[in-house]
Amino acid sequence: MKSQKKLYAAYRKWRSFGLLEEDGIVVGADLTQEWLLPWWWNHYQRFNSLAVTFVDFGMSLAMRTWCQERGELIRLLVADIFVTDKQEIDAPLIQQWEDIHGRKFWPSRNAWFKKPLACLQTPYRRSIWIDLDCEIRGPLTHLFDLCEHPSGISIAKELHELPTEKISYNSGVIIYKRGLSLLEEWADRSMEQNYAFAGDQNVLSRILREKDMQVSELPLIYNWSRCSEENPQAVILHWHGVHGKSVIAHQMTRANWESLSGYTDDDSIG
Repeated sequence: MKSQKKLYAAYRKWRSFGLLEEDGIVVGADLTQEWLLPWWWNHYQRFNSLAVTFVDFGMSLAMRTWCQERGELIRLLVADIFVTDKQEIDAPLIQQWEDIHGRKFWPSRNAWFKKPLACLQTPYRRSIWIDLDCEIRGPLTHLFDLCEHPSGISIAKELHELPTEKISYNSGVIIYKRGLSLLEEWADRSMEQNYAFAGDQNVLSRILREKDMQVSELPLIYNWSRCSEENPQAVILHWHGVHGKSVIAHQMTRANWESLSGYTDDDSIG
């Protein structure tokens, strides 16, 4: 673990270049998730014009170019090898995690545990991290004030998590202030202790419980789970999980996909 920490030390600390005193949005993707970006962008730009920083976990050249045409692109040069493989996880944990997430979630962990590193790459004074399977249905500008709280962070409670977790948070949408030591600790533990956690949000929830930290609780309409009843008031609808991605793929007819995104890679959806 020491060699990993030395190798990736720069990514575990707050960005120190190109800093801005404005608010903005941060998203990230790798090759397996990049097909979501045009769908996400199409919904986002209907209601918002805030600057967006795209963090590249390992996207295709075509998608990197697509991102650069719409905002800042930051490359996160961190190999997937730091994420513990399934065969190295204790059997009881494997069963427990698959009961919640299904058996197909394992490849997603490579991107999940890079999320804290991506959040640290923000150039903005106040940021909103948004997962790409989140459907934006309204303006987001007023959300930044939610992190003007002693904790410096606003996040929604997780309603569909392991029953053994007393308090758990969903990291699909996070409003946060630049410079928080909490996020650096989240990055450290996501890299060093991911063998004990299904995903990044489990790490963050554990840290918050250990510190007995009170956060600004994000109203659920800004991270509305697809597992909850339909809610026309939901501003951000989170299509998480394998089923959620299938719903998104169904929404994306090929005609709309190409005309709206300008991205025509035939291998992008999968």
